[in-house]
Amino acid sequence: MAEKKPMGMITTIIILIIIVLILGMTLLSRTNPLDSITKRYAQYYPTGILMIRSVSGENALAIFSEINNYCPGFSLDNYYIAQIDDASQQKSLLFMINPVTGRTECIVDKSANINASQSALSKDLLATVNGEPVYMSDVLAIYNNIPEASRTNTSMQESFDNVINNKLLIQDAKKKGLVVEESEIDNAINTFLSNNGMTLQQLEQSLANTNSDMQAFRQNVRNNLFLLKEISAVTKSVNNPTEAEIRAYYDQNPQQFLRRASASTKQLLKIANQSNADQKLEEIKAIASLLNTTNFCELISKYSDDLISVPRCGEYDFEQGQVLPEYEQLVFNSTPGTTRLFQTRLGYHIVQIISITPSQQLSYEEAKATIQNYLLLIRKQAALDQYTAQLRQEAEIVSYLNK
Repeated sequence: MAEKKPMGMITTIIILIIIVLILGMTLLSRTNPLDSITKRYAQYYPTGILMIRSVSGENALAIFSEINNYCPGFSLDNYYIAQIDDASQQKSLLFMINPVTGRTECIVDKSANINASQSALSKDLLATVNGEPVYMSDVLAIYNNIPEASRTNTSMQESFDNVINNKLLIQDAKKKGLVVEESEIDNAINTFLSNNGMTLQQLEQSLANTNSDMQAFRQNVRNNLFLLKEISAVTKSVNNPTEAEIRAYYDQNPQQFLRRASASTKQLLKIANQSNADQKLEEIKAIASLLNTTNFCELISKYSDDLISVPRCGEYDFEQGQVLPEYEQLVFNSTPGTTRLFQTRLGYHIVQIISITPSQQLSYEEAKATIQNYLLLIRKQAALDQYTAQLRQEAEIVSYLNK
C-alpha cells in the first residue's frame, strides 16, 4: 500500500524561497530545439554546468555586436544562449541556438578566459554578491531538492539565481538590524530532531557522512531564520484579500474545492510474484474459506504479509488517488459491508469494505480559510519578488561563469 500523500494547497512562504520555483516551460519534449545541446552537454561535459536562457528584443540587441565579432553574419533577433562551463576541462563555450530549428547557428569559445579566474573556479566559486561568495555547493543544495522529474534545462540557472536572492535578503536583514539568537537556532535544531526522530549524535553522524559538520548545519539554520525574519518584515504590510475577492476565487475555481471520495477498508495481503503466484493464490483461497468461522482480525494477525497494518487489524483509511489504482478501483466500485478477494501488483488481497464516502463540493465556508491563505500567499510572494528585484538592481553581483 502506498503512504498517504500530503494534503493542502498552501505551502509556507519560506519553502517558496528556499526550494526553487519551477517557472520555465518543459524543454524535454520530443521536438525540443534544445535536444542537441543537452546531448552534447551530457556526452562531452558531464561534470560541467549548463545554463540556458532565451534572448529576444532589447536583450538580443544588447549583445548582438559581441556575438557578431565571433560570428559575422549572425542575424537572429530571438534565440537561445546555452552556456557550458567545465572547470575540469578548462572549457567555457556559448552556443547560439535557433529556437525553431534547434540548429546551432554560432559557437563562441571563451575558454581562453578561464585561466584568468582558474583560482576562483578551483575553489568552487561561481560568483560574489556584494563581496560575499557563491559556491557551487550552495547552488547544488537547492538544485538537488528539485525532484528529477521536475528538472528542466533552466533549473541550474534558477538555483543559482535563488542562491543570489537568498544572500541579498540575508544581507538586507542584517542591515535592518534583525538578529538571530543562538537560543533560536537551538530551538530550531531541537524541532528538526524531534520531527525526524533523530538524536543529536545521529545528526552529527549523518552530517559527517556527507563531509559536513554541526557548525555548517547551524549556519544553514541561522540563514533560514534570517530569511524568515526578512520575509516577514518585507511582507508585513501586505493586505489580506477582501471577502469579495475570496468569493470570486471560489466561484471561478469550483474544481479546486472538491472533497475527494474516501473509503475505509480492512485487508489481508499475501505478497506474490510471478514465481509463486499459483501457490499464493491457493493460500489466499484457503484463508478466505475461514472467513465465516473465524474473526477477520485473527486471520489478519495470523496470515497477513502487510506487517504495517496488522496491529490495526489491516485497516486503511484513504482518499481517492492515495493507494494502488487497482485496489482503489475495486473498492470504489464495491458495496460497503462486502468482502472481496482480488489481485494487485503486490499480490492477493482479501478486503472488507467498511465504508465509502463519495466526492462532494466543499461549501464556500469550508473553503474560505484556505482561499484566504492562498491569495495572501500569492500577494506576499509578489511583494517579495518585487523587493528582491530592487535589491538585485542595487547590488554588486560578479559572476565568474561569464569571465
